[in-house]
Amino acid sequence: MERELKLIDAFLKDVEAIEEPDARLRFWEEEMAGIAQEAEAFIGPYKQNVRVEEKGFCNRLKNLKADSKVVKKISKIRKKIQKFTERRIEYGIEHVEAFNSTTHKIYQKRPPSQYSEESDIIGFEDHEYEITERLLTVDEPHRCIILVVGMEGSGKTNLAKSIYDKNKVHFCTHAWVPISGKCSAVEILQDIRKEVIGSDQEPKGKRSLKEEFKQMLQNFFREKRYLIVLDDIPMAGVWDDLKDTFPDESNGSRIVITTRDMDIASHSDSRIFQYKLHLRSIDESWTLFTDTLKNEVPKELEKLGKEIVMSCGGLPLTIVNKGKLLSEKAATIEEWLRVLNELKGETGPWLEISKKVSRDLPLELKGCLYYFLLFPEDFEIPTRRLITLWVAEGFLRLGRGDKSPEHFAERYLMELIDRNLVQVTEKKPNGKVRTCCLPGALRKLLSKAREDKISKGQEKTASKSSSSIQWNRWIVDQHNYTDASNTSYNHIHGDNIDTATLQASYEKSLSFMSFDYREGSQPGEEIGNFLYRCISYRCFLLLRVLDLERVFRPHLPKVLRKLTLLRYLGLRWTYLESLPSSISNLLKLQTLDVKHTYISTLPPSIWKMQHLRHLYLSESYRSRFEPRPSGASLTDLQTLWGAFVDEKSPVNDGLDTLINLRKLGVACRCMSNQKDVMSLKLQAVANWIQKLEHLQSLRLKSHDENNQPWDLHIKPLSGHTNLSSVYFLGRLETPSIISEFPENLIELTLSASALTEDPLQKLGKLPKLRTLRLFSKSYVGKNMCCPQNSFPQLRVLKLWKLEELEDWIVEEGALSRLRDLEIRSCASLHKLPDGLQHVKTLQELKISNMQREFTERTKDSNSEDWFKIEHVRYVRTEP
Repeated sequence: MERELKLIDAFLKDVEAIEEPDARLRFWEEEMAGIAQEAEAFIGPYKQNVRVEEKGFCNRLKNLKADSKVVKKISKIRKKIQKFTERRIEYGIEHVEAFNSTTHKIYQKRPPSQYSEESDIIGFEDHEYEITERLLTVDEPHRCIILVVGMEGSGKTNLAKSIYDKNKVHFCTHAWVPISGKCSAVEILQDIRKEVIGSDQEPKGKRSLKEEFKQMLQNFFREKRYLIVLDDIPMAGVWDDLKDTFPDESNGSRIVITTRDMDIASHSDSRIFQYKLHLRSIDESWTLFTDTLKNEVPKELEKLGKEIVMSCGGLPLTIVNKGKLLSEKAATIEEWLRVLNELKGETGPWLEISKKVSRDLPLELKGCLYYFLLFPEDFEIPTRRLITLWVAEGFLRLGRGDKSPEHFAERYLMELIDRNLVQVTEKKPNGKVRTCCLPGALRKLLSKAREDKISKGQEKTASKSSSSIQWNRWIVDQHNYTDASNTSYNHIHGDNIDTATLQASYEKSLSFMSFDYREGSQPGEEIGNFLYRCISYRCFLLLRVLDLERVFRPHLPKVLRKLTLLRYLGLRWTYLESLPSSISNLLKLQTLDVKHTYISTLPPSIWKMQHLRHLYLSESYRSRFEPRPSGASLTDLQTLWGAFVDEKSPVNDGLDTLINLRKLGVACRCMSNQKDVMSLKLQAVANWIQKLEHLQSLRLKSHDENNQPWDLHIKPLSGHTNLSSVYFLGRLETPSIISEFPENLIELTLSASALTEDPLQKLGKLPKLRTLRLFSKSYVGKNMCCPQNSFPQLRVLKLWKLEELEDWIVEEGALSRLRDLEIRSCASLHKLPDGLQHVKTLQELKISNMQREFTERTKDSNSEDWFKIEHVRYVRTEP
């Protein structure tokens, strides 16, 4: 019964952690209705009406009979809440009213078959746009070489073919020349001659055949503007034999090369532009897969279909082949399961890739790559977690000059992604990597290679179990993935407490990570006992990493104070209510992550952690700093996220001493009627932000005592040249601030800003802005206009709850790269702007909670606004 009660208690706290009443209503309407089939039967009898008074609803939940069915259902709902909370915090939906209904329709504008050409470049739209610009630009008259690099099956040929077919008409001479498998220069030159000259006549000069062919082609290309695509050049040496064939006539000629060999770039002249094709994300892969199928995926096969897509490892060729194969088979669980099992047994191009890893990958990259094996299979690893772990593990060299270890970690990760060794599973709206993983087939090959080395005695280890991946320095608890007979499993979850075995196994361990995500108190108790035993028996004293993210309320023993070398303590999503006093001894900590916990009090000793680089706090639980002790400072702190500021918070001579921050997230709230005092605190925060020269990401919220948006003091940010992401919630005291954002800004969110002048006029001039979100009451005027050529890089635009907005104009040439547009709860807006018909890059339009008149205009091909959006792939309407 204790387990059940704790679980229900955690569930209720999840609900209460959603701060604003509007957000709570929206949560219940969207999330509960969205999982109606699995949860409504459970919660329905207690939920008379979704708009019931919340406290009464929670009281009824407390009276539920705590049986196994309740526990199971609550577990599912809690997972939904976790995901929702993450989305809510990221997208700032606190002040959006609940929908009237959560039913929605997705209209696909054309049959999937009509998207075949566009599907080929899903995920590569930026590359297509940039390469096309490079082909046609008049600003570069010299001959340019455009290099498209990617592994076998990554989509190089399809991307190049799409670009070639659309743009060859702009060139006097053009040719598509497939090279695949050919290494002889003479053979390739013959193919080029046939394509561009059309003659089979052999040259009859006295020089070698290769030189004669080159001379013939040079003479032909002279004074012509040409476009030549050399598809699938195998290696740099082949290009070395060909490159002087193509004269530079300064007339805008272009050569496009597709290849798997990244070294070709170093074998070319300075006017080479390289585009590296990454493995496609999960969403991109799913879109490609569903477009390949002849029919929609049946609901009962969606989960299985996504497993198939995940097993494709982001390779378009594999995805398309499996889609076509399934299109010809019966849509049954048995058939799809058989295809999945066959796919899991295939190595495809990954075998050759794994050999290159062993043979060619630099040692520092190899260590980072093999680190992925510590995580469960198909686990989507957050990049912020991976990078801080790499730094804590000591994988990265010390920073040089202004380059931090995190800088090198990010560079290493991008190098692995560029080499197609790591798949980006999810991207942020600004295009950056949110989560990533190893492709499944590559993971199996790397695991086997590791096991082979271990079995041959090439590597010392405490265990040879591949499932626990217990290498000399890493102890990993993968409860759901580990053989129960494994030694570590029995130490953690069993009754093996033999002192000698513990000391032999863990005395030199440097890291402990747990992925035990079971509900209830048992995981936390077992891990707490294991930590107590190990530390008490003088094990784990060398520990650098203790990562318990998502382990439910782990018991942290007092002996934790002995881990004086600990660099990383990960407690995110653990639901802990307090930090143990022993944390004051952990003065070597680099990362302390207590986000999404119930921890509201930070120990004064936090100021003494001189090596602390990243501090993630739980914004909802108002984690307030204590005053700074004399002489203490956190000069190395780069990330402070979720900090809470009220009248009592030490800003002057406290927080404002943190001047090396790269990422800052602060929630300010007036907790009493002392608004004058709080206003001074807000000005102090503004002065502090002004000093942060290295700032890259800023999130600032301001609420009054009633938790309503309040004044936000901000000083000009144009001097913050590194600042790329800004989120403001609160009434801007100085509206002109929006014209003083730095030019490098990529992502901007405004909520409750109460702007009276059209912000698009000024924001449209930001040259690098990719994501713009105007949320509830950010703009309170009636008219908006995107001027001609404004927002040249914008990909994502969200307009939420701009209640006064009546007319929105998009001039031709504006939003030239927009992909996703969402309009929600703009009650006075009656129609879409005519200019959307010119935004040919638009892929998805979401319309939510709008007037019926508005949605009716976009419903079908007979509707009034249809001509504006008939080119859009998906239109989603939510009444």
